Amino acid sequence: MSKLTGNATIRIDGEDIPTERGATLDPGGSNREVQMSGNRVFYREEKQPPRLQATALATEDLDIIALGNITGATVLFEADNGQDYLLSNAFTTETPELNSGEGQVRLSMAAESIEKI
Repeated sequence: MSKLTGNATIRIDGEDIPTERGATLDPGGSNREVQMSGNRVFYREEKQPPRLQATALATEDLDIIALGNITGATVLFEADNGQDYLLSNAFTTETPELNSGEGQVRLSMAAESIEKI
């Protein structure tokens, strides 16, 4: 029997970022656009970087200004099913938005590369 992922732990440069359930990790790769010419099928590739999205908890220790200025970071995405991924040269792609009513901060990142560890 195999375990499904339910939660993930996110560490940015070794610092644990408390997050809500539902973080997403897109490993990137190639998007392919299909084109037909007569009876032949062709495709064009567009490279996509690895991306991570999460909802961080707005604790007293979380600095949303620092979070928005992340560049060149090492990010570890640890899934609770034992699959861990290392994102290299990661950076925030959007300013983190604080929702004070929910105690949450939106976190969006991309990276130069990803590897399963």
